[in-house]
Amino acid sequence: MSEYIKGILLTATGVLVLSFDGLLILLISADSFTLLFWRGLLLSVSVVVLLMLQKSTQPFMPMDAASLRSSFFMTVSTIAFVMSINLSSVANVLVIISSQPLFAAILGWLFLREMPKPVTWAAIVLSMLGIAWVLLGSWSEPNFLGDMLALLCCVSLAAKFVNDRAVSHRDMTPTLILAGLAVALVSLFMGNPMALSGDSWWYMVLLCLFVSPIAFCLITIGPMRIPAAEVGMLMLLETAVGPVWVWLVLNDIPSATAVQGGSLVVGTLLLHSLYQWRSGQKRTS
Repeated sequence: MSEYIKGILLTATGVLVLSFDGLLILLISADSFTLLFWRGLLLSVSVVVLLMLQKSTQPFMPMDAASLRSSFFMTVSTIAFVMSINLSSVANVLVIISSQPLFAAILGWLFLREMPKPVTWAAIVLSMLGIAWVLLGSWSEPNFLGDMLALLCCVSLAAKFVNDRAVSHRDMTPTLILAGLAVALVSLFMGNPMALSGDSWWYMVLLCLFVSPIAFCLITIGPMRIPAAEVGMLMLLETAVGPVWVWLVLNDIPSATAVQGGSLVVGTLLLHSLYQWRSGQKRTS
């Protein structure tokens, strides 16, 4: 029970720390690619330091097909996420990305022949309706492109997780190094990395060297102690809390369609996770 409680606390803390991600991106006064250069470069540096501290014997730049796919999907999702935050509302982006586990279920069925249960298919349909409602609300608005980029981020993340699950006997952490360098390289020519000034540097350091590494470290360690269904429930904290920070600091109130569609998506995922959790309890009892 102590390990279970530790897993809950570690995962919940990691998700709450990560919920500041969208706010910090908006506070950094720079274009998306300028921000992405430092985000990618510092991600690579952080992972290298982590692997050195762990005295890892793995190659830091694996070049096999699975590793290259993982790096590619991470690169796409990182670029799409930052651009979507700057082009849409944080509420819209987090609602769309929260459906990533269900996209992973579809891709797992297509590529790994892992057949989802009927209740998962029902959850997928309901979540797609919620996302469609969010997109419908921004169809004629400038943030529609941002919503589509959030959807690209969601699918890319799902593809990365399915790809990594196919080689679950391996630690795919080193693939983040190549992904970060790829993001930085693309952004070097698209942005102006030295254009940051004033408080933007502090927000960048806070985001890239503290918030992201601490959050992802805790989210990696915590789920080792609790069931996957409960991890899914805890990850919904970011969708619920992230827009609150933006509202409190920047007075950016979520749109009605974001709240309505988000409620359907989050409610569906919550009920689906609860169902999985109860099913797991019955199997172990």
